[in-house]
Amino acid sequence: MTSRGVTDAVDRLATMTSRADGTAYLSPWPLRDLRDLATELGLRGVGGLRKADLVERLVEHTIGYRLTSTALRRR
Repeated sequence: MTSRGVTDAVDRLATMTSRADGTAYLSPWPLRDLRDLATELGLRGVGGLRKADLVERLVEHTIGYRLTSTALRRR
């Protein structure tokens, strides 16, 4: 995956408002591209993950983190 592809993916994930949207977006990606994205995002220990687990980690690292932070700030 090119750095432009990573930037586009991160930008697109930033606009999503649900974990389900992120999962639907990333699930069709080839495993190699998912690993490249994870590396660019600084995720470690993803080399041995199954595809579904990697998608879940990526979604939580991007969308999930943002949604959780927003919910906590509203308390």
